[in-house]
Amino acid sequence: MIDKKTGEPYINVWFGNFYRPAYDGREFIDEGVRFLKDLGFNSILLDSKAWEDFNDRYNGGEASVYVETQEYMMKRIAEEGLSHNHMALYLNADNLYPNIRFSPPIYGKSITDADGSDGKWYRYWSDEAKESMITHMRGLYKLYSGGFARCVTKDGKNAEPMCTMWDPIVAPSFDEDGTKRYVNWLKNKYGDISSLNGAYGTDFADFEGIDLHDVWFECVYNPDEVYKDFRTDNPAVRMKADNMLWKRDELCLFFEDMQRRLKTVSSDMFTCPCIAQWSYFLNIDASALSDVGLSDLWDTANRGIDVYKTAPYVDTAHFIAVPITPYGDPDAYILSCQHSMMRVMNEGREFIGGVYWGRFLYSDIYEFLTPAEMIGSMVGAGIDGYTSYGMCGLDDGGVLNRMNSHFNSSLRIGNEWAKRVIPKIKGKRKKQVAILFPSAMALAEPMGVDGNKERRMDLLGYYRMCCDFGYSVDVIDIDMIADGRLDDYRALIIPENDCYDIDVNEAAENKLREWVKNGGVVISSPFDRVCERVFGIRGEECEKSEIYYGEGGIVKSDRFECFTDGEPVVKYCADAHTGPADADKTAAVSHKFGKGTVYSLGFAYGYSYCAKIAPHVPLTQKNNELYPVQMMKKNIVDDIFQNHGIDKCPYAERNVETAVFDGCVIIINHNSQPIELNIEGEKDFQYNIDGSTLMPRSAVYAEIK
Repeated sequence: MIDKKTGEPYINVWFGNFYRPAYDGREFIDEGVRFLKDLGFNSILLDSKAWEDFNDRYNGGEASVYVETQEYMMKRIAEEGLSHNHMALYLNADNLYPNIRFSPPIYGKSITDADGSDGKWYRYWSDEAKESMITHMRGLYKLYSGGFARCVTKDGKNAEPMCTMWDPIVAPSFDEDGTKRYVNWLKNKYGDISSLNGAYGTDFADFEGIDLHDVWFECVYNPDEVYKDFRTDNPAVRMKADNMLWKRDELCLFFEDMQRRLKTVSSDMFTCPCIAQWSYFLNIDASALSDVGLSDLWDTANRGIDVYKTAPYVDTAHFIAVPITPYGDPDAYILSCQHSMMRVMNEGREFIGGVYWGRFLYSDIYEFLTPAEMIGSMVGAGIDGYTSYGMCGLDDGGVLNRMNSHFNSSLRIGNEWAKRVIPKIKGKRKKQVAILFPSAMALAEPMGVDGNKERRMDLLGYYRMCCDFGYSVDVIDIDMIADGRLDDYRALIIPENDCYDIDVNEAAENKLREWVKNGGVVISSPFDRVCERVFGIRGEECEKSEIYYGEGGIVKSDRFECFTDGEPVVKYCADAHTGPADADKTAAVSHKFGKGTVYSLGFAYGYSYCAKIAPHVPLTQKNNELYPVQMMKKNIVDDIFQNHGIDKCPYAERNVETAVFDGCVIIINHNSQPIELNIEGEKDFQYNIDGSTLMPRSAVYAEIK
């Protein structure tokens, strides 16, 4: 997506939040705009939510201190040859800090909390709430559209990128309207009251007699107790899952309706809502943070959002990726993996990436990673531009303006490189391997459930292994399988998902069955109910053990399973020196189905591959030498792919990410050491040393034949 004013790919950064820089001097604003321009940004996102002082301004009133400052920022942005746009709406209209932001938010219609008080949160299904949002959008366009960012898409259409919502989260309303809304959803799902009672262990006489308090998880159960026994056949878990599924469905309905309404404000408006501020699924466990407001909502499993589901109802599906693991460790592959998700969500249309710049609340991510490296991964993902959470204020840690000169230099070099390279990339990114996103687990199982973080990391480990061994990989969701998109891939990896039963997709199961019969390859982890339902393969839970695959290996897993039928691929073993005995249990098996093959692993291979801690060799192995999965001489998944003739990228090496497009590759070196490239053709390095050396934590564009 090309910015018309500069002729460059759209590169956007958020400057200012609900109190900064409204109460700073104008010298700070002047310096800030020049600073962001120097870093290579060509548009600036302003925090312009639906507060009363904006509405007063639309109606001819005097500008408040906040609005006056925003107008001055727009003036300075235009004078520097840049454009602006607005973060126009927020999850609850932003009543978070009334002691800092003095003008109240406008809800249109808010919810009622469980105690009967005003919930001060959008009623997302309300026409009044949605119309208040549209009124705000019309006001922004009426007064400020002259300086809007205006772009051209790949297919030549005009686009005015606008953040039409930030961090949307639907909340229930404990009044007559809210109760009716939710109970009707339950009625549509279960059909009859006996089915609902069977799922919940209740004895409701009819749907009309249900009170919302009696079917809302937090009102009925103690979450900490339920999380100790989180099983999908547990009535408490079923109730929580239904709460989250309803939130998901309401959010989809909201975006579908708002897309239509927003286009009446401007047909060129390009809706780019940020669905999640602190990453999606692979986000930090906020319990590690202290004194953070709404920290429970940092876990996207407490939000009831499914970004894949909302994608059809916006112009670009988008969230901010923070390159940090659920354990709080900086990790470049988090950003890469999450942009793989966004890439498939935006197949065939503009793809706007999202990244966090600055000093993160939990740790200084960019002491370990570099901005240029992250931009390399985003460009490798196939972005047409990106937006970023940057110079926003101390409450969220952005403070881009306080980062050191080395960070700034890397960001500047990365942005300028992206502007040169993005227009050169033509055609589609190569497709070989798909990883199935565990949508149900992502929706309903919080990090407080034992083993949840390990199960999330199982996906990341598979993704990283594919990158290390040179396989092009996408993270797809189950609806995409139902839509036939699995035909684009040679192999499907199914990481752990112990919640699939709460949101079964029979159409996808039928497509998967046919795809395998026609030659597809499946690799699945434990806790995989998909393969059990589709192929009848089920492992038996067993004791933790080591594996033998040419040599002894140590695995990390939240669950171990063994198999009594199928062709053995990997065995558990009591003695890694002598190898497995016939009596040793089978750790992985294969089953043929038509022309295809299903490989079932009895341990969480992905989590083992990316585990932070390499376990000690158990005392039971005596003086045997065993290695973590990623350090074994033979790689189980790579061997499977090679046995099925799946080819690798032109450059494959551990900690190196390679993205293959028609006629070019993007190679990102995530190592702390330089690597030598022997690739013919034009190359564009972020840091050009000698035409062949790819510096640590940097990227290169290279033409290929």
